[in-house]
Amino acid sequence: MSMHESDGSLTDKGDNPFDFDVDFEQVQRQRRAKVQEATKEEIAPSSFEDSDAAYSKKSEKRRPNLIQERAKTTGLDVPANTGKSRFFSAFYSSADDAPVAAAQDDDNAIQEGTFKVGKRCLSVWPFDDYHLVQKMFYEKLQDGDASSKRSSSPRHESKEDLVDQPSSIPIFSRPADPPDIAAAVEGVSLTDFEAKAEERSIQIVSCWLFDAGLIDELLVNGGITTLATDGDNRSEGIEVGALGYPLEGTTKMDKEIAKLRNSTKRQLALVNARLNDGVAATGSEVQELVNAVISTKDDIGKLRELSTYVSNTNNVEQTSQFMLTKYPKLKQAINARRNLARCFRELDFFNHISTTCDRLREELQAGEWTAHEWSTIRSVCREHVELEMFLVEAEAGMKQRSDEDVTDELVAKGRKGRDRKQSTHFGRQAFAQSGLAERNNNALIDRFLEDHVDNVWDLGKEIRGRIMQGIANAFELAMTNPAGMVALAEAVEVYESANDEYRRVHGDDSMSTTKMRFTEMRPAALGELYKNFEERGETVFQDVKRQAADVSNEEDAAGQQFTAVLRAANELTSEIGIVKEQMVPCFPPNWEIETLWTTCVAHVCSTNILQQIGGLEGRNLESLSAAQLLDLVAWVETFRDIIEETFPNLGESNSKRGYNDKPPNLLSDDGKKVDIEVARDSLAWVQSTLWEVHDMAKVDFLRRTQNQTREWLANVYGNRDKHMRTQTSEGRLVTSLCEDVFAVAGTQLRTIRDRLTRRSEAMAQAVGVVLQTLYKKQIESRESFCIDFETCCAAANDFVRMSEKCEEIIEEIKDECDLPKAAIDTLEEQSFTILALYSADAVYAAQKTHVYCFEPIEDAISTELFGLEWERNLTHNELALTLVRTLDDFMEDLEEFLDEVMVQKAVEAQVASSVNFYIKSLLSKSSAHNDNRAGAFGDNMMALGRMRADILIIREYFEGLVEAMPTLARVIEQEFGALDSVVEILSIAAGLSSSDIEDFAILLQKKVKNVAITRFVIGDLYHLVNPADEKRIIEELEALEEQMIAVAPTDEKAVKTALDRKTVPGLRLDHTMASCLVRSRRKRPINSKSMEVLDGALDAWRSTVQEQYI
Repeated sequence: MSMHESDGSLTDKGDNPFDFDVDFEQVQRQRRAKVQEATKEEIAPSSFEDSDAAYSKKSEKRRPNLIQERAKTTGLDVPANTGKSRFFSAFYSSADDAPVAAAQDDDNAIQEGTFKVGKRCLSVWPFDDYHLVQKMFYEKLQDGDASSKRSSSPRHESKEDLVDQPSSIPIFSRPADPPDIAAAVEGVSLTDFEAKAEERSIQIVSCWLFDAGLIDELLVNGGITTLATDGDNRSEGIEVGALGYPLEGTTKMDKEIAKLRNSTKRQLALVNARLNDGVAATGSEVQELVNAVISTKDDIGKLRELSTYVSNTNNVEQTSQFMLTKYPKLKQAINARRNLARCFRELDFFNHISTTCDRLREELQAGEWTAHEWSTIRSVCREHVELEMFLVEAEAGMKQRSDEDVTDELVAKGRKGRDRKQSTHFGRQAFAQSGLAERNNNALIDRFLEDHVDNVWDLGKEIRGRIMQGIANAFELAMTNPAGMVALAEAVEVYESANDEYRRVHGDDSMSTTKMRFTEMRPAALGELYKNFEERGETVFQDVKRQAADVSNEEDAAGQQFTAVLRAANELTSEIGIVKEQMVPCFPPNWEIETLWTTCVAHVCSTNILQQIGGLEGRNLESLSAAQLLDLVAWVETFRDIIEETFPNLGESNSKRGYNDKPPNLLSDDGKKVDIEVARDSLAWVQSTLWEVHDMAKVDFLRRTQNQTREWLANVYGNRDKHMRTQTSEGRLVTSLCEDVFAVAGTQLRTIRDRLTRRSEAMAQAVGVVLQTLYKKQIESRESFCIDFETCCAAANDFVRMSEKCEEIIEEIKDECDLPKAAIDTLEEQSFTILALYSADAVYAAQKTHVYCFEPIEDAISTELFGLEWERNLTHNELALTLVRTLDDFMEDLEEFLDEVMVQKAVEAQVASSVNFYIKSLLSKSSAHNDNRAGAFGDNMMALGRMRADILIIREYFEGLVEAMPTLARVIEQEFGALDSVVEILSIAAGLSSSDIEDFAILLQKKVKNVAITRFVIGDLYHLVNPADEKRIIEELEALEEQMIAVAPTDEKAVKTALDRKTVPGLRLDHTMASCLVRSRRKRPINSKSMEVLDGALDAWRSTVQEQYI
C-alpha cells in the first residue's frame, strides 16, 4: 500500500522528525478509499485461474518492491533470489488478489509503497491492512461455495470448477515433505550446498506451519510472538501440554512454537539419557540413534534460524533502536511490553525453583544404593548447577541494573545542580546518596532472592554430602565401578565448569559484585580424597602391625614389626601402579591423582620406616637381620624408581624444608588443585631421607654378607678331608670342592638377586663382596689342595670347574639384572679377576705335578748321575732312559686324571724341570768336587759325549709329544737351548771346542739375566772339567760385565717373580742356579772383591731357597 501526502494532515514544525502533527483520521480515510477503489473490479468465479495469474503478475511487480523498500528503511536487506525472499514471495503469491493502491501523484510520490511525512519519506508496513485482505478472501470463498452448489452434478463439472475448489487453492495445499538429508545432498556441489539447505529448511517450516494450522495466524498477526499483553489476567491459570509442561504465550503461534520446543527438548533429553546411562544396544541401534541425533540437531538448528524469518524479535528490536536511538526514554516505553513479557517469564521460572529442587531431591534419594546411583548424582548436579548459575546471574544483573539506575539519576541531578551553579555542594551529597541508594536496592534484591538461594544452596550441600560419600570410597569405587567413578568426577567438574564459564563470559572480577558463589565441590572433593589416601595408608600399616603383634613372641617382636612395616610399604608402593592404570583415567588430569597418591604413600612409608630403624641415625639397624636389611634396601630402590618415573627430574632438586614432623599440605590455597611444587619438595625430602637410610642399611648389609661368606668358606676350605675325591666317567680326578663352595656362594648371590631390584647398584656391590671373599679365600687355601700328584690333578680340575661355575653365575646375574653401565663394568672387572685366579691356579696345580714326578727320578739317579759308573760303564745312557721312562709312566696318569689343556701345561713343566734337573745335578757335582787341580771326570771327552747322549734321549722323548701338542716345540727349543749352552761351555773349558766363551756366556746371560750368577755358574762349570782356569775365566767374565748387561740387563724383579704365587717351584733356571750357589760350601779361588759381589747377588735369593728339593 502507499499513502499520499496531504497538506492538511500534518504541520511541519522543524527539522526534528517528531516536530510535526499528524491527522491520523484523515490518513486512515485516504487509505480506506484507496482500498475501495482497488476492490471495485468484480471477480468472476469462472476466471479464477486467470485472476490468480493476473495477481501473480501484479505481485511480482509490487510485493518484491515493497519488501525491498521495507528492508531498505529498516536496514534489513532482503536480497533477491534468496531463501528469505522466496519465503515471503511464496506467502504473498499464495494470497488472493489484494490490491494495494499505488501513488498516483507523480510529483509527490517518490517511490511505490512509500509516502511522505513532513520531509521524511516513510515505507508502509505490508501487513497493516491484512484484515481487509482477509475479509475479501472469505467473501471470495463464499462466492466459490455458491457456484459449486449450482453445478453439483458430475456431468457439469469442468476444469474451471475443479480449480475453484478451496482444497485446490495454493495457500491450503500442503507442501511436499522434504527428502531425507542423504537424498537431498546427493550430487550437490559444495557451492550449492548452502542454497540446498535453505530450500530444505523452507520446506520444513512450511510443512510445520501447515500441519499446525498457523497460516491464518501468520497472515493475521504476523510472526512476532506476544508472550504477555497488558490485558492478560494472570489469575486465569497457565495452559499446559500433554506431559504437563506449561505452554507459554497467548497466541496460537506462541503455543505451537512452545510445543515444538518442548517436544524437541524431551526427545533430545531421552537420547542424552540413553547415552549417559550406557543402555546396552547393538551396533545398528547405536548408529541409528547417532544419526537421529545428528539429523535432529541439524533440523532444529535450521528451524531456529528460519524462525527468524517469521518471528525475529532481535530484528524488530534493532529496527526500533534504529528509529529511537536518540530518544532512550521513548525507546524504553516502547519496549516496556516486551520487557514485561520477559519479566513474567522469569518470574514464572522463579516460581518453579522450589518445585525443581524438590524433584531433584527425590531423584537424589531414589537413586541411592542403586546401580545408577552415581550417574543419577551427575544428572542432578547438571540441573542444580543451572539453578545456581541462574541465581548468580540474576543477582549480578539485578544489582548492576540497580547501580546503573542510581548512577543515571545522580548524573541527571548533577547536571541540574551544575546548571544552578551548585556543583560544589553536589559532590559530597551525591556520593552519600549513591551509597545509600545502592545499599537499599541491594538489600531488596537480597531479600527477594533469599528463599530461592537458601533452597538451591541447601540442595547443593546435600549433593556435596552424597559426593563426599563416594569420594571417601574412591579407591574401591575406581577398582570395582570405573564408570561410577567417572560419573562422580564429572559431577564435581560440572560446578567448576560453570564457574569458569561464568568468569569467561562476565569477566574475572564479576564475582566481586555478588554475594553468591557456586557450590565449592572440587575443593571439598580433593580434600576428602587427600584425607582418604592418608587414612588408607595408615590403615594398612596399623593392620599389618596388629597382625604381627598377634603372631610374634617377645624375643622377636621388633623383627616381626619391621617385617610387617616393610610388607605394608611394599603393598602401598605396588598400588601406585594400580592407581596409575585404573584410577587416574577416571579423573580429570588437573586432579593429579597419581601425584597425590604417590606423595601420601611416600610420607606414610617414610614415617613408619624411620620409626622402626630408630630415626635418621639408624640406631636400630644393628638389631635387624641381614635379610631384613636387604629387604629395606630393595624397597628404597623400588620406591625411588617409581618416584623418578613420576617426576623424572626430581633427583636434581633439593628439599627446602623437612616433613618428618607433619605431612605436607598438598592442596593449593583455594583447594581446587594439587600444589605440584609442594609435592615435588615433599618427594625430594622423602627421597633424600630414604636414600640416606638406604646407604646405611646397604653398608651394614655388605659387612654382614662379607662376614657370613667368610664363615661359610672357612668351613668349606677348612674341612679338606670331607671333600670326597671321585673320578668322572672319563677318568678325571675331582673333588666336591666346587659344589661345596658355590652351593654357598651361589645361594647367597641368587638370594641377593631375587630380593633386590633389577637396576640395583647394591646388587653389583653385594656380588663384588662375595667375589672378593672367594678371591681371598682361594689365595689363602690353594696350597692345601696340592700336596701330592693326585691332589694336584684333582685341584687342577676343581679350579677349572670353579672358574666355569663362577662365570655361569655372573652371566646369569648380568642377564637377569638391568644394571647401570658403571655397575656392569665393575662387575665384569671383578669377575675377570676371580676367573683369572681360578684359571691360573688350575695351571699351577697341573704344572706342580712335575715336582712329584721328579721325586722318584731324583731318588733313583741323582747319586749315580755324573759319577764314575755313569762315565765308564753306563754306555747306553741307562740313567737318562730311566728318567724318560719314569716321565712316560706319569704321562699316562696325567692323560687320565687331567683335562687335555692341563695335560699340555703339565708336559711343558716337565720340559723345564728336566733341564733344570740336569743343570742342577752338574752344579751339585761341581760343588762336591774340591780338587782345584784335577777335574771331576776321568775322561772329559767321554763325559761330554755321555752328556750329549743323555740330553738327546730326553729331548727326543719330548719331541715325540709335539705331534699331539704342537706348541710344545717352542718350549723344547727354548728350554734345551740353555742346556746346550752349558754343555758347550764345558767343552770350551775342557779345550775340546774352539768356540768363543764370550758368545756362550752372553747366551747364558740372556737366559739367567743376572751377571753375577752367570759368572760364578760358568766358574763352577770350569771347576768341573778344568779347575786351573776357574779364576781366570771369572776374571775375564768380569771384564765382559758391561757387554753382558748391555745385551741382557739384570732382572731386578726376578726374586719377586720367583716368590709370586703364580710361579711354580723348580721351573725357573735362575732360581735353580741361585739355589745351587747358595747351598755350595766349596771355597772358590777368587779374591775378596769378587766374593763380595757374589754374596751381594745371592742375598736376595737366599730367602727363596728351601731345604727341600725344588
